[in-house]
Amino acid sequence: MRVIVATSVGKLDNGQELILFPSRWDSAVNGRRPFAYYPYELAYLSSLLKRETDHSVRMIDGNLALWDADQYAAHLIALNPDVLVTECSALTYPAMTRCARLVEAATGCSLWLTGPLGTHDARRALLDGWDCVFGGEYEAKVLHALQGTEPPAGYIDLDWLPWPEDTDIARIDYFEISNPVAGLIQVYPTRGCPLACTFCVVPTYYGGHGKSHRSHRQRDPNLVCDELEHLAAKYGDRFGGAFFNEEAHNANPEWLARFAQALIDRGLNRYVYDAMCGVWTLTPEIVDLMARAGYKQIRFGVESTSELVGREIRKTLHLDRIESAMRWLRDAGIAAYVTLQVGAPGSTEAIDRATLADLARWRSERMVTRYQVSTSTPLPGTPFHKQATEMGWLITNDLSRYDGERAVVSYPNYTADRIEAVRRSA
Repeated sequence: MRVIVATSVGKLDNGQELILFPSRWDSAVNGRRPFAYYPYELAYLSSLLKRETDHSVRMIDGNLALWDADQYAAHLIALNPDVLVTECSALTYPAMTRCARLVEAATGCSLWLTGPLGTHDARRALLDGWDCVFGGEYEAKVLHALQGTEPPAGYIDLDWLPWPEDTDIARIDYFEISNPVAGLIQVYPTRGCPLACTFCVVPTYYGGHGKSHRSHRQRDPNLVCDELEHLAAKYGDRFGGAFFNEEAHNANPEWLARFAQALIDRGLNRYVYDAMCGVWTLTPEIVDLMARAGYKQIRFGVESTSELVGREIRKTLHLDRIESAMRWLRDAGIAAYVTLQVGAPGSTEAIDRATLADLARWRSERMVTRYQVSTSTPLPGTPFHKQATEMGWLITNDLSRYDGERAVVSYPNYTADRIEAVRRSA
């Protein structure tokens, strides 16, 4: 059997170029896309199917190639798959569904869907022509479907997975423009998140808001170090270190301390590390240890400096705690990269402008090196989407507009045009 593991498209039907991260938040841009994330879970699936089955398995990334639905369909048809497995968010679903249906019509293949859209609305996907829909974490589910057996219950043991695909696609071809140095390969020592922020698809993906607090798992530190040594040997001078691009790299501080010490003990602190983190577990001691282990940048979501907004989105926000962490990072020589959003539930124009004023102060005091400001978007399946629907805030159901830039909600006291104006001012 020919199994093709395929990313989603590179361009929407409206011409926007896509930055994929379906288990978190896809985005689209007008003009040239500045970077591409490594499609890690599809890549794990590809290597797992190669290890565990006798099928002919190939991974293809039409997103990296920037193919639109028609171009991608032509390439996939040429591969003549028996099974086509892909991953879609709300944003990519319409274009990739059209692409997949073209492939099915030409080859008769079976269409298998994974990712947040299928997790949220499997019924819709089946009605739209997908033959199998896998919700949530899917590597084991797809494997067992091919084998005709039942997958084990619970979350995946991350140490059971092989290293992700690095043959059909090359991991070093993926990069993020905000990495502190070139040559950082995206590596995943942990998975999941104990938080349940109402705007985030991650809790939905791992079992539902209020049900996924145990989703955060960690790999054996020494096995991660083995992977880093392998990548360094394979890519030589092109390898600069790793971007730990998980949901919450430091959610378990005891594990993080062991991992950082393993990096030091094995001499891997000669490389550079960038990591997606949360501010809530940072202490001066762990920040100092991370600095000695080679961490040069930490990314964390502030969202807003308003505690009112924090309560609305169910994310504890204490400005003094956030700023203390920034100072510890600055003093340790680790850059702070913060993400903010405008137009979140509970926000007003005054609140968002106050948050942007705090950002300007952080930059002037060298507490923040890089930042990202997004438009708060009620992604399907999240409590924010349910709330926006019930309150009548949604101004469109066109999923191609759910790109993190354009406002798709409008509040009585904070309209969509003002939300977009505030974001542009940032």
